[in-house]
Amino acid sequence: MTIKEESTLMKLFLRLGQDSLAWSFRRLHIPVKKDALVLEVGSGSNPYFRANVLLDAYEVTQERHWTPLVKDRPTVLGYVENLPFRDQSFDFIIASHVLEHSTNPDKFLSELMRVGKAGYIEVPHAFGERISSYYDHRLELMTENGVLKIWKKKDWLIDKQLMNFFRNKPIEVLSPYLISRRPFHFHVRLYWEKEIKYEIMNPEIDISWKSPKSTTMWSYDDLNFIGKLKTNVLRVIRSVFSQKKRNRKINLLDLVRCHFCHSEKRLEESNVKTDEVVCKGCGGHFRHAEGFVDLITKN
Repeated sequence: MTIKEESTLMKLFLRLGQDSLAWSFRRLHIPVKKDALVLEVGSGSNPYFRANVLLDAYEVTQERHWTPLVKDRPTVLGYVENLPFRDQSFDFIIASHVLEHSTNPDKFLSELMRVGKAGYIEVPHAFGERISSYYDHRLELMTENGVLKIWKKKDWLIDKQLMNFFRNKPIEVLSPYLISRRPFHFHVRLYWEKEIKYEIMNPEIDISWKSPKSTTMWSYDDLNFIGKLKTNVLRVIRSVFSQKKRNRKINLLDLVRCHFCHSEKRLEESNVKTDEVVCKGCGGHFRHAEGFVDLITKN
């Protein structure tokens, strides 16, 4: 299978020099068959329409400015570095703007390959990360000849002077007139099949440092009329383009495995609590509701 990296609509807008419009339509371009089972990891508050199953580590977190987790289809709480799914469970995995947060990129990428047959990775380009660092980003990334190059950050801010230079004056021109209008040049997009080719350039660096506290908060009530309108329109569009009927029929217990002992035995409904499932391997009890499983916290 040869993966098409751009849809016809994306190519059209790129030819017309409308890169930002082409970029917007990338979220509609998941090059898989209609019956393919698609997982999105780090799905957050705005999951891709085509994803059938969602995974995130947190219901609320600073890493997405406290926006609530969207759970409009089968959803699992778990870590990408220890995916709570059986081997080769999914035909395609979307990992958009989540790898740069990982403290263990080796494990992150190996788990994607274990659970999925193919996928798509999207991250900020290393250059953009260097001139405008984020509190919770632990990696700088770029691609070279189809290989994902990874640099571990020894702290959230690598070059304070460079970032100050950028934010002093250049940001007024570069951000609205270059970065926003040329998003393909300031992001890394990587499609993979069977294998993700990557290289960690400085494996000796410790990236377990603690992120500074963010002052950026999100609240629906704080949005103005336009902000609320956009949020609700996006919710409707997401509903229209997702495979709602199919997603409602997915039974997560057929796909997941225990986050702790990795037992291949099927998680069973608890005889004591209706909102729990039990691992027959380690005896762990996990929060469970219709279409949602929390496999991080043992009850």
